Amino acid sequence: MQLRRLTKYLLEKYPLEDKEDWDPSGFSVKFNLSEKITGIVVGIDLTKEVLDKAIETNSNLIITHHPFKWEDDWETEKINAPYKLDFLEILKEKRINVLCLHTNFDNQDDGTSYQIVKRLKLESNLVPFDDKYAKIIKWNKDIKSLIKLFNTNLNLYQFRSNFNEECFLQNNYNIGILAGSGPIDLANKLSSGYVDLVITSDIKWSDWINYRESKFKILEISHLDEQVFVYKIYEDLVNKFNNLKISTIFIDEPYHNVK
Repeated sequence: MQLRRLTKYLLEKYPLEDKEDWDPSGFSVKFNLSEKITGIVVGIDLTKEVLDKAIETNSNLIITHHPFKWEDDWETEKINAPYKLDFLEILKEKRINVLCLHTNFDNQDDGTSYQIVKRLKLESNLVPFDDKYAKIIKWNKDIKSLIKLFNTNLNLYQFRSNFNEECFLQNNYNIGILAGSGPIDLANKLSSGYVDLVITSDIKWSDWINYRESKFKILEISHLDEQVFVYKIYEDLVNKFNNLKISTIFIDEPYHNVK
């Protein structure tokens, strides 16, 4: 099968028209798509583990959630992420294509936030909400129990919150899930009458102040929650195509909170 057939399928399923304006989703590295697929590696990011697996399996397509190339040119990319130029040389030498499906994947009804709910096995807890990216669940237990689900089902262990221990033990929450770095305007909207708690990642200082002054409850989790992408893309490909050689790479949280 040609690379073009498979990548066309993915870009029709997750069209670039659905991505955010700032997002450089699509091909970060592209060669001749008429070449036959020799193997595929799927990961949340193009890390050393992903690149090594592509070389080991003689794969010529890497599919990631986060773009490998964020900047307009590789010189600027080098300033912000020096390791990438070494990776790029290997990709060129081995003719490995890199396709990234970021916010065009997020912004689907069954996108990243939904996939998190699915991995937590809480689809039956979903509450209708008119937004493809955001998901709301009804949670009848305490927050500590939910955190244990994140531990066991998503392998996430680093959390921060702006509410006290007593609130962790309370039951009955409507919870908004914003995969990855949820936008502040949507978190504010959810917290203004739709949910009791928002779960998201990578909260900056000014947003913490906003949540504090607005008295909005927030649980911050690792951006690695988006690793659910790997499961979904693997599922898409094996359900659509036969006899593909697909490898999946999962990484652990790259930091820990110091106690």
